[in-house]
Amino acid sequence: MKEIFNTNQSKTVLIKFKLKIDGLVPSDDFEKQRNSLIRLIVSAMENRPEEWDTQCQINIAWIGDQFISRLSDEEKDLSKERLDDICSMCFRFLFELYLSIKNDLSMEFEAARQFVFNNVDSFECRAKEQIEYAIRDMPINIFKAISNSDSIESIKDFNAVSKKAEKLKEEWEKDLAAREGRVNKLKESLSEYENGFNFVGLFQGFDDLAKEKSKERDNILFWLKVLSVLIVLPVLAELVIIYINIDNISAIKDGLIVSIFPTLSLAAIAIYYFRVLLFNYKSVKSQLLQIDLRKTLCRFIQHYSEYSNEIKKQDSESLAKFENIIFSGIVTEDGNFPSTYDGVEQIGKLIKSAKS
Repeated sequence: MKEIFNTNQSKTVLIKFKLKIDGLVPSDDFEKQRNSLIRLIVSAMENRPEEWDTQCQINIAWIGDQFISRLSDEEKDLSKERLDDICSMCFRFLFELYLSIKNDLSMEFEAARQFVFNNVDSFECRAKEQIEYAIRDMPINIFKAISNSDSIESIKDFNAVSKKAEKLKEEWEKDLAAREGRVNKLKESLSEYENGFNFVGLFQGFDDLAKEKSKERDNILFWLKVLSVLIVLPVLAELVIIYINIDNISAIKDGLIVSIFPTLSLAAIAIYYFRVLLFNYKSVKSQLLQIDLRKTLCRFIQHYSEYSNEIKKQDSESLAKFENIIFSGIVTEDGNFPSTYDGVEQIGKLIKSAKS
């Protein structure tokens, strides 16, 4: 859209010309009403430039620049011929505005339009031709310009566009149906995988439990390694001391006798806790085996709820063993758990044997 009125330059031109019109002294009633019409249109263009730019695009393209140029030309006097010419241009813009809007013109604009209709012969020749053209031929030319515009061409091609859209719709529907079929197949496959690997929600639960137990096993194994070093380390320390002082063993004999009991006590306590951790390690491994068994069973059992309902109608005990394994608790390994006093008993036996 071309804008001609909604610019700073045009607004300045309109304001200056309005002041020049105000300074004129009309010689008769015709000139008075003509000048009032010009001032009315120029003032409206200044106050609402967006409306005139939007509704008068045809005349803006035809005479817009010429109109602003006529208003801004300060070298020429405002003679009757020049004012009649400017008034005819204002009438063309007003008449296009009248043709473009849905509602009727305001009372002032309608009175101005009627003034031009009723006083065509009072205008100078050139202005009179412009007014007669605006009344007689301009509506047809405006309609012709609009009917041949790109927007109307698009409307003319509506049937072709509609058929093309219908064809595209059919192709999209076919493509959508094919995609929907593939999605349904994928959904069925995913449902089978879900039933196979996450049977009744058990597999995921067992998998999480297995991860926790694996962490527990790794922690126990770490402390087993630490205790293995602690068991051997005091004895090795005693042997190193003896080896270093082998030539003067009598000098450290008393010290060795005193330190041997704490050393052996520490080794015995370490052995006791080593046994406890070893028992726990075996227990956790046993639990992991039981969890893996349940995960394995879950992988091969599909649609258990439907299958069990059908089977149990025929034989209520057919799935009893499976359910007993799956829904039973995770138990620790059977065995003798080391007593709290095992380490103390071992130390007591060691002291008795030393005394004897």
